[in-house]
Amino acid sequence: MKIIVTFSRILTGLVFVFSGFVKAIDPVGTQIKFSDYFEAMGLAFLMPYALIFSFLLNAAELTVGLMLLFNVFSKFASWAGLFFLILFTPLTLWLAIANPVTDCGCFGDAVKLTNWQTFWKNVILFIFILIIFFYREKYGTDLKGKKNLILFSLFILFSFAFQFYNFYNLPIIDFRPLKEGTNIKDAISYPPDAEKDVYETDILYKNLNTGKSKAFDINSIPYQDTLNWVYDTTMTKLIKKGYEPPVHDFFLSNLNGRDITEDILNDKRISCILIIPDLEKGIKRIKNYKQKLADIAFYTDYNHYKFYCFTSSETRVINQYKNSLPPYVQILTGDYKMLKTFIRSNPGFVILKDGIILKK
Repeated sequence: MKIIVTFSRILTGLVFVFSGFVKAIDPVGTQIKFSDYFEAMGLAFLMPYALIFSFLLNAAELTVGLMLLFNVFSKFASWAGLFFLILFTPLTLWLAIANPVTDCGCFGDAVKLTNWQTFWKNVILFIFILIIFFYREKYGTDLKGKKNLILFSLFILFSFAFQFYNFYNLPIIDFRPLKEGTNIKDAISYPPDAEKDVYETDILYKNLNTGKSKAFDINSIPYQDTLNWVYDTTMTKLIKKGYEPPVHDFFLSNLNGRDITEDILNDKRISCILIIPDLEKGIKRIKNYKQKLADIAFYTDYNHYKFYCFTSSETRVINQYKNSLPPYVQILTGDYKMLKTFIRSNPGFVILKDGIILKK
Protein backbone atom coordinates (compact mmCIF):
# COMPACT_ATOMS: atom_id res chain seq x y z
CA MET A 1 0.00 0.00 0.00
CA LYS A 2 2.90 2.32 0.68
CA ILE A 3 3.86 2.19 -3.01
CA ILE A 4 0.33 3.24 -4.03
CA VAL A 5 0.30 6.09 -1.51
CA THR A 6 3.74 7.29 -2.63
CA PHE A 7 2.74 7.10 -6.29
CA SER A 8 -0.47 9.03 -5.56
CA ARG A 9 1.44 11.68 -3.62
CA ILE A 10 4.10 12.20 -6.29
CA LEU A 11 1.62 12.22 -9.19
CA THR A 12 -0.75 14.64 -7.45
CA GLY A 13 2.17 16.82 -6.41
CA LEU A 14 3.48 16.97 -9.97
CA VAL A 15 0.08 18.00 -11.33
CA PHE A 16 -0.28 20.71 -8.69
CA VAL A 17 3.27 21.96 -9.30
CA PHE A 18 2.79 22.04 -13.07
CA SER A 19 -0.57 23.78 -12.78
CA GLY A 20 0.72 26.37 -10.32
CA PHE A 21 4.02 26.88 -12.15
CA VAL A 22 2.61 27.56 -15.63
CA LYS A 23 0.09 29.99 -14.15
CA ALA A 24 2.77 31.66 -12.00
CA ILE A 25 4.74 32.29 -15.19
CA ASP A 26 1.88 34.51 -16.31
CA PRO A 27 -0.12 35.87 -13.34
CA VAL A 28 -1.78 38.45 -15.59
CA GLY A 29 -3.21 35.61 -17.68
CA THR A 30 -4.74 34.09 -14.56
CA GLN A 31 -6.06 37.54 -13.65
CA ILE A 32 -7.84 37.72 -17.01
CA LYS A 33 -9.28 34.25 -16.48
CA PHE A 34 -10.57 35.21 -13.02
CA SER A 35 -12.22 38.26 -14.60
CA ASP A 36 -13.94 35.98 -17.13
CA TYR A 37 -15.24 33.80 -14.29
CA PHE A 38 -16.47 36.74 -12.24
CA GLU A 39 -18.28 38.17 -15.25
CA ALA A 40 -19.90 34.80 -16.07
CA MET A 41 -21.00 34.32 -12.45
CA GLY A 42 -22.41 37.81 -12.05
CA LEU A 43 -19.64 38.74 -9.58
CA ALA A 44 -18.37 41.80 -11.41
CA PHE A 45 -17.70 43.57 -8.09
CA LEU A 46 -14.78 41.15 -7.56
CA MET A 47 -13.07 41.97 -10.87
CA PRO A 48 -10.84 44.73 -9.37
CA TYR A 49 -9.36 42.05 -7.10
CA ALA A 50 -8.72 39.50 -9.86
CA LEU A 51 -4.95 40.01 -9.75
CA ILE A 52 -4.86 39.37 -5.99
CA PHE A 53 -6.86 36.16 -6.48
CA SER A 54 -4.42 35.20 -9.24
CA PHE A 55 -1.35 35.57 -7.03
CA LEU A 56 -2.97 33.74 -4.12
CA LEU A 57 -4.28 30.82 -6.19
CA ASN A 58 -1.02 30.32 -8.08
CA ALA A 59 1.05 30.50 -4.89
CA ALA A 60 -1.26 28.12 -3.02
CA GLU A 61 -1.33 25.58 -5.84
CA LEU A 62 2.43 25.66 -6.35
CA THR A 63 3.16 25.48 -2.61
CA VAL A 64 0.78 22.57 -1.99
CA GLY A 65 2.24 20.73 -4.97
CA LEU A 66 5.80 21.16 -3.70
CA MET A 67 4.73 20.06 -0.21
CA LEU A 68 3.19 16.88 -1.61
CA LEU A 69 6.13 16.23 -3.88
CA PHE A 70 8.76 16.62 -1.15
CA ASN A 71 6.55 15.24 1.63
CA VAL A 72 6.70 18.42 3.71
CA PHE A 73 4.05 18.81 6.44
CA SER A 74 2.32 15.84 4.82
CA LYS A 75 -0.82 15.96 6.98
CA PHE A 76 -1.43 19.62 6.25
CA ALA A 77 -0.61 19.09 2.56
CA SER A 78 -3.18 16.27 2.31
CA TRP A 79 -5.83 18.50 3.90
CA ALA A 80 -4.94 21.37 1.56
CA GLY A 81 -5.01 19.12 -1.51
CA LEU A 82 -8.37 17.69 -0.45
CA PHE A 83 -9.74 21.21 0.04
CA PHE A 84 -8.66 22.16 -3.49
CA LEU A 85 -10.40 19.16 -5.03
CA ILE A 86 -13.57 19.56 -2.94
CA LEU A 87 -13.75 23.16 -4.10
CA PHE A 88 -12.82 22.80 -7.76
CA THR A 89 -14.40 19.47 -8.74
CA PRO A 90 -18.02 20.70 -8.36
CA LEU A 91 -16.99 24.02 -9.91
CA THR A 92 -15.57 22.33 -13.00
CA LEU A 93 -18.68 20.13 -13.25
CA TRP A 94 -20.79 23.29 -13.37
CA LEU A 95 -18.43 24.75 -15.98
CA ALA A 96 -18.71 21.59 -18.08
CA ILE A 97 -22.51 21.62 -17.97
CA ALA A 98 -23.20 25.36 -18.24
CA ASN A 99 -20.09 26.21 -20.31
CA PRO A 100 -20.00 29.92 -19.37
CA VAL A 101 -16.23 29.99 -20.01
CA THR A 102 -14.87 27.73 -22.74
CA ASP A 103 -11.35 27.33 -21.34
CA CYS A 104 -11.00 26.72 -17.61
CA GLY A 105 -7.43 28.01 -17.54
CA CYS A 106 -6.27 25.39 -15.04
CA PHE A 107 -2.97 24.99 -16.92
CA GLY A 108 -2.78 28.60 -18.07
CA ASP A 109 -1.94 29.03 -21.74
CA ALA A 110 0.48 26.08 -21.65
CA VAL A 111 -2.14 23.33 -22.09
CA LYS A 112 -5.69 23.94 -23.22
CA LEU A 113 -8.35 21.59 -21.85
CA THR A 114 -12.07 21.54 -22.46
CA ASN A 115 -14.27 21.95 -19.41
CA TRP A 116 -15.21 18.25 -19.49
CA GLN A 117 -11.55 17.22 -19.73
CA THR A 118 -10.82 19.43 -16.73
CA PHE A 119 -13.66 17.90 -14.74
CA TRP A 120 -12.51 14.32 -15.38
CA LYS A 121 -8.94 15.33 -14.59
CA ASN A 122 -10.16 16.57 -11.21
CA VAL A 123 -12.17 13.38 -10.61
CA ILE A 124 -9.03 11.29 -11.13
CA LEU A 125 -7.00 13.59 -8.89
CA PHE A 126 -9.75 13.34 -6.27
CA ILE A 127 -9.21 9.59 -6.09
CA PHE A 128 -5.47 10.03 -5.59
CA ILE A 129 -5.87 12.77 -2.97
CA LEU A 130 -8.33 10.59 -1.03
CA ILE A 131 -5.71 7.83 -0.90
CA ILE A 132 -3.15 10.33 0.39
CA PHE A 133 -5.61 11.77 2.89
CA PHE A 134 -6.79 8.48 4.41
CA TYR A 135 -3.23 7.20 4.82
CA ARG A 136 -1.75 10.51 6.01
CA GLU A 137 -1.19 9.21 9.55
CA LYS A 138 0.47 5.95 8.52
CA TYR A 139 2.77 7.31 5.83
CA GLY A 140 3.63 10.77 7.12
CA THR A 141 6.67 12.90 6.46
CA ASP A 142 10.17 11.67 7.18
CA LEU A 143 11.34 15.24 7.78
CA LYS A 144 11.61 16.36 11.37
CA GLY A 145 11.66 19.62 13.27
CA LYS A 146 12.78 22.76 11.53
CA LYS A 147 13.37 21.09 8.16
CA ASN A 148 9.64 21.08 7.47
CA LEU A 149 9.28 24.73 8.40
CA ILE A 150 12.33 25.84 6.41
CA LEU A 151 11.20 24.07 3.25
CA PHE A 152 7.62 25.27 3.67
CA SER A 153 8.84 28.86 4.01
CA LEU A 154 11.08 28.51 0.96
CA PHE A 155 8.19 27.13 -1.10
CA ILE A 156 5.96 30.09 -0.22
CA LEU A 157 8.77 32.60 -0.80
CA PHE A 158 9.55 31.09 -4.19
CA SER A 159 5.91 30.93 -5.30
CA PHE A 160 5.40 34.65 -4.70
CA ALA A 161 8.86 35.87 -5.76
CA PHE A 162 8.59 33.94 -9.03
CA GLN A 163 5.23 35.53 -9.79
CA PHE A 164 6.43 39.04 -8.99
CA TYR A 165 9.40 38.57 -11.30
CA ASN A 166 7.15 37.51 -14.17
CA PHE A 167 4.68 40.28 -13.37
CA TYR A 168 7.24 43.09 -13.44
CA ASN A 169 9.03 41.59 -16.45
CA LEU A 170 7.75 39.64 -19.41
CA PRO A 171 6.90 35.97 -18.62
CA ILE A 172 10.05 33.82 -18.77
CA ILE A 173 8.21 31.43 -21.12
CA ASP A 174 5.65 32.81 -23.55
CA PHE A 175 2.86 30.27 -24.04
CA ARG A 176 0.58 32.75 -25.80
CA PRO A 177 -0.18 32.60 -29.54
CA LEU A 178 1.37 36.06 -30.13
CA LYS A 179 4.92 35.27 -29.08
CA GLU A 180 8.19 36.31 -30.71
CA GLY A 181 8.61 34.79 -34.17
CA THR A 182 4.87 34.42 -34.76
CA ASN A 183 3.50 35.34 -38.16
CA ILE A 184 0.26 37.03 -37.18
CA LYS A 185 -1.19 36.60 -40.67
CA ASP A 186 -0.90 32.82 -40.26
CA ALA A 187 -2.18 32.95 -36.68
CA ILE A 188 -5.43 34.68 -37.67
CA SER A 189 -6.12 32.81 -40.90
CA TYR A 190 -8.29 29.77 -41.65
CA PRO A 191 -6.70 26.95 -43.68
CA PRO A 192 -8.61 26.09 -46.89
CA ASP A 193 -9.58 22.67 -45.52
CA ALA A 194 -10.47 23.91 -42.03
CA GLU A 195 -13.56 22.38 -40.45
CA LYS A 196 -16.47 24.78 -40.12
CA ASP A 197 -18.91 25.03 -37.25
CA VAL A 198 -21.85 22.66 -37.58
CA TYR A 199 -25.22 23.96 -36.42
CA GLU A 200 -28.62 22.36 -36.02
CA THR A 201 -31.70 24.47 -36.61
CA ASP A 202 -35.05 23.62 -35.05
CA ILE A 203 -38.20 25.49 -36.01
CA LEU A 204 -40.79 25.70 -33.26
CA TYR A 205 -44.49 25.67 -34.10
CA LYS A 206 -47.20 26.19 -31.50
CA ASN A 207 -50.17 23.83 -31.44
CA LEU A 208 -53.33 25.94 -31.47
CA ASN A 209 -55.28 23.26 -29.63
CA THR A 210 -52.90 22.56 -26.74
CA GLY A 211 -50.90 25.80 -26.69
CA LYS A 212 -47.65 23.81 -26.52
CA SER A 213 -44.71 24.33 -28.85
CA LYS A 214 -42.96 21.54 -30.72
CA ALA A 215 -39.64 21.54 -32.56
CA PHE A 216 -39.51 20.46 -36.20
CA ASP A 217 -36.57 20.14 -38.56
CA ILE A 218 -36.58 22.10 -41.80
CA ASN A 219 -38.06 19.20 -43.81
CA SER A 220 -41.04 18.45 -41.58
CA ILE A 221 -42.48 21.81 -40.54
CA PRO A 222 -46.31 21.84 -40.62
CA TYR A 223 -46.54 25.18 -42.39
CA GLN A 224 -49.56 24.07 -44.44
CA ASP A 225 -51.60 22.94 -41.44
CA THR A 226 -52.69 26.42 -40.44
CA LEU A 227 -55.71 25.13 -38.53
CA ASN A 228 -53.58 23.36 -35.93
CA TRP A 229 -50.14 24.96 -36.04
CA VAL A 230 -48.67 28.45 -36.07
CA TYR A 231 -45.02 29.46 -36.31
CA ASP A 232 -43.47 30.26 -32.91
CA THR A 233 -39.69 30.75 -33.16
CA THR A 234 -36.44 29.34 -34.54
CA MET A 235 -33.65 27.86 -32.43
CA THR A 236 -30.10 27.28 -33.65
CA LYS A 237 -27.55 25.36 -31.60
CA LEU A 238 -23.93 24.46 -32.19
CA ILE A 239 -23.48 20.73 -32.74
CA LYS A 240 -19.79 20.61 -33.53
CA LYS A 241 -17.20 23.31 -33.08
CA GLY A 242 -15.07 23.88 -36.15
CA TYR A 243 -11.52 25.13 -36.47
CA GLU A 244 -10.70 28.33 -34.63
CA PRO A 245 -7.42 30.10 -35.38
CA PRO A 246 -5.04 30.67 -32.45
CA VAL A 247 -5.72 34.42 -32.70
CA HIS A 248 -9.29 35.37 -33.57
CA ASP A 249 -9.74 38.89 -32.22
CA PHE A 250 -6.85 40.74 -33.89
CA PHE A 251 -8.52 43.91 -35.10
CA LEU A 252 -7.07 47.42 -35.12
CA SER A 253 -8.69 50.66 -36.19
CA ASN A 254 -7.67 54.29 -36.29
CA LEU A 255 -9.48 57.02 -34.39
CA ASN A 256 -11.89 57.44 -37.30
CA GLY A 257 -12.96 53.80 -36.99
CA ARG A 258 -11.22 52.62 -40.15
CA ASP A 259 -9.89 49.05 -40.03
CA ILE A 260 -6.17 49.14 -40.83
CA THR A 261 -5.26 45.66 -39.59
CA GLU A 262 -4.27 44.45 -43.06
CA ASP A 263 -2.20 47.59 -43.68
CA ILE A 264 -0.11 46.88 -40.60
CA LEU A 265 0.31 43.15 -41.17
CA ASN A 266 1.30 43.59 -44.83
CA ASP A 267 3.79 46.40 -44.23
CA LYS A 268 7.20 45.17 -45.42
CA ARG A 269 8.94 47.82 -43.36
CA ILE A 270 9.64 47.72 -39.64
CA SER A 271 6.82 48.93 -37.41
CA CYS A 272 7.54 50.04 -33.85
CA ILE A 273 4.56 49.54 -31.59
CA LEU A 274 4.01 51.03 -28.15
CA ILE A 275 1.23 49.00 -26.52
CA ILE A 276 -0.66 50.71 -23.70
CA PRO A 277 -3.94 48.83 -23.11
CA ASP A 278 -4.90 51.21 -20.30
CA LEU A 279 -3.68 54.74 -21.05
CA GLU A 280 -4.60 56.13 -17.63
CA LYS A 281 -2.28 53.65 -15.91
CA GLY A 282 0.36 53.22 -18.60
CA ILE A 283 0.96 56.88 -19.40
CA LYS A 284 2.49 57.45 -15.95
CA ARG A 285 5.01 54.69 -16.55
CA ILE A 286 6.24 55.85 -19.95
CA LYS A 287 7.44 59.10 -18.38
CA ASN A 288 10.49 57.14 -17.21
CA TYR A 289 11.29 56.33 -20.85
CA LYS A 290 10.33 59.68 -22.37
CA GLN A 291 13.73 60.37 -23.96
CA LYS A 292 14.14 56.81 -25.29
CA LEU A 293 10.69 56.90 -26.86
CA ALA A 294 11.39 60.31 -28.35
CA ASP A 295 14.60 58.94 -29.89
CA ILE A 296 12.65 56.01 -31.35
CA ALA A 297 10.03 58.41 -32.70
CA PHE A 298 12.62 60.56 -34.51
CA TYR A 299 14.45 57.44 -35.76
CA THR A 300 11.29 55.91 -37.23
CA ASP A 301 10.27 59.21 -38.81
CA TYR A 302 13.73 59.72 -40.35
CA ASN A 303 13.74 56.18 -41.81
CA HIS A 304 10.09 56.32 -42.92
CA TYR A 305 9.07 53.54 -40.53
CA LYS A 306 5.74 53.44 -38.76
CA PHE A 307 5.40 54.18 -35.06
CA TYR A 308 2.09 53.11 -33.54
CA CYS A 309 0.47 53.21 -30.14
CA PHE A 310 -2.09 50.45 -29.57
CA THR A 311 -4.63 51.07 -26.82
CA SER A 312 -8.08 49.93 -25.75
CA SER A 313 -8.90 53.13 -23.88
CA GLU A 314 -12.00 55.06 -24.88
CA THR A 315 -11.86 58.22 -27.00
CA ARG A 316 -12.22 60.55 -24.01
CA VAL A 317 -9.14 59.08 -22.35
CA ILE A 318 -7.17 59.08 -25.61
CA ASN A 319 -7.89 62.77 -26.14
CA GLN A 320 -6.86 63.48 -22.57
CA TYR A 321 -3.45 61.79 -22.83
CA LYS A 322 -2.50 61.83 -26.51
CA ASN A 323 -0.25 64.88 -26.08
CA SER A 324 1.79 62.91 -23.52
CA LEU A 325 2.67 60.29 -26.13
CA PRO A 326 5.88 60.44 -28.21
CA PRO A 327 5.89 62.58 -31.38
CA TYR A 328 4.95 61.06 -34.76
CA VAL A 329 3.03 58.23 -33.10
CA GLN A 330 -0.22 57.04 -34.69
CA ILE A 331 -2.84 55.93 -32.19
CA LEU A 332 -4.83 52.78 -32.96
CA THR A 333 -7.46 51.04 -30.89
CA GLY A 334 -7.97 47.33 -30.30
CA ASP A 335 -9.58 44.87 -27.92
CA TYR A 336 -8.17 44.96 -24.37
CA LYS A 337 -7.80 41.21 -24.07
CA MET A 338 -6.08 40.99 -27.46
CA LEU A 339 -3.58 43.68 -26.47
CA LYS A 340 -2.84 41.89 -23.18
CA THR A 341 -2.33 38.70 -25.16
CA PHE A 342 0.07 40.58 -27.43
CA ILE A 343 2.18 41.70 -24.47
CA ARG A 344 1.42 41.40 -20.77
CA SER A 345 3.02 44.65 -19.65
CA ASN A 346 1.29 48.04 -19.65
CA PRO A 347 3.07 49.69 -21.41
CA GLY A 348 4.97 47.29 -23.66
CA PHE A 349 7.00 47.60 -26.83
CA VAL A 350 6.88 45.36 -29.91
CA ILE A 351 8.77 45.38 -33.21
CA LEU A 352 6.81 44.05 -36.16
CA LYS A 353 7.75 43.45 -39.80
CA ASP A 354 5.53 41.97 -42.52
CA GLY A 355 3.19 40.62 -39.86
CA ILE A 356 5.99 38.82 -37.97
CA ILE A 357 6.72 39.65 -34.33
CA LEU A 358 10.47 40.27 -34.28
CA LYS A 359 10.94 41.40 -30.69
CA LYS A 360 9.04 42.27 -27.54
